[in-house]
Amino acid sequence: MNRILTYLVKDGLPITFIVFYCVGLALYLIPFTHELFIQITPYTLVLVAVAIFSHHKEWSPKVIGVLAGIFLLSFITEVIGVATGKLFGTYVYGEGLGFKIADVPLIIGLNWMFLTYASNSIISKYTSKNIPIIVGAALLMVLYDILLEKVAPLMDMWAFLRNDPPVSNYVVWFLMALAFNWAIQKFKIDTQNRPARWLFFIQIGFFVIIAIYNEY
Repeated sequence: MNRILTYLVKDGLPITFIVFYCVGLALYLIPFTHELFIQITPYTLVLVAVAIFSHHKEWSPKVIGVLAGIFLLSFITEVIGVATGKLFGTYVYGEGLGFKIADVPLIIGLNWMFLTYASNSIISKYTSKNIPIIVGAALLMVLYDILLEKVAPLMDMWAFLRNDPPVSNYVVWFLMALAFNWAIQKFKIDTQNRPARWLFFIQIGFFVIIAIYNEY
């Protein structure tokens, strides 16, 4: 067990992330603190994003521009999606993601930015070819979304009018993920960030536990 833990730490797994999400899971599962969990979720997402991007190796105007572009374009697309119901389907955001502009939480842009960066980091660890990275990272983001859609209503993030998101939701997710990862590759943004990769999988584990808890 100690050898495994040592290996994971050397591979960039921040133990603080595990502790952080275990505390969050406890807050969610305990009825007395469930509402507190909902209230602090936006702040914790910002905190972990700052922690992740603090490990980015080379900051430059190009990097900032690409990440800011992902933030803005994803947020604008979400605003259009909520207002029209034409892109992702008919859905509304709850209170779990905090402050909203035009009925869309501002933090949603940060979420898209992190997911693009982290998924790109994961796939680019195994290949340096652009097309496999772009397509592979986009598929990974869609798989992440499939799970997230199950727990988002439970965490008061968002909910679809008919409970289950339509196919168009995943199609648009995939197309946006393709575009954002294309930008990462086009501008040669180095996403080699071990904590980012680990956080991606820690979040998946977190969502799986919540989904199983509510299912059974």
